[in-house]
Amino acid sequence: MKKKKTHILSLEKDDPKKELEFEVTFQLSLTSSQRYKRMIKMFKQNMDSINKNERQKTPAIISRA
Repeated sequence: MKKKKTHILSLEKDDPKKELEFEVTFQLSLTSSQRYKRMIKMFKQNMDSINKNERQKTPAIISRA
């Protein structure tokens, strides 16, 4: 089993430029197939979350006559 590298960005203050640079560097370190696998995994996680926490139906408006 291959040991996976861990990529963690740690900053004292928010720095969008460094965050973007980190993200681009990380994405470039992956192969195309790894990127697609991650994309599919994230899509499945999002769909599971949506299905698990299905939107509640809006309550019906009852008119008083």
